Amino acid sequence: MNPVECWFCSGPIRGGDYLRFDMYRNAQYTPLLVAVHVRSERAWVNIPRCARCWFGHGVERVTRWVFLGSALVTGLPTVLMAGSYLGGDPWADSWQIVFPWIWTLAWLGLWLGVRQHRLPWRFLAPRPERHAREHPAVAALAEEGWKPGGPLG
Repeated sequence: MNPVECWFCSGPIRGGDYLRFDMYRNAQYTPLLVAVHVRSERAWVNIPRCARCWFGHGVERVTRWVFLGSALVTGLPTVLMAGSYLGGDPWADSWQIVFPWIWTLAWLGLWLGVRQHRLPWRFLAPRPERHAREHPAVAALAEEGWKPGGPLG
């Protein structure tokens, strides 16, 4: 792989287009009264990424978060409606719960289509952002005991 080629699609990149992939090791957790203090060694790898893959990864991230938010917002009225039925006093317009469910399922379908590359959109990245874990520099650090992400997430 040429350093000026995108790791995700092998297309050309501009000068500073990179995905910063964070890694850590030797995490030490110190419990405090209401939180946890964490010390760790941190490193990162700059993985070359073109503008198309940057945009495609952003689309995948946004659809995932909108779907999760929609699922949370849909879950609350569903639980309340189920409670009203169990309590013996059902909602008069309980059929309206269908609309949030349709909205949530539509976002689920969109997110899965983007993530599994089932949509023929040219601006989506051919490989997901998690493909960065297979980069040679990341693999070399992983062999030395480094872990992807941060020590708390």
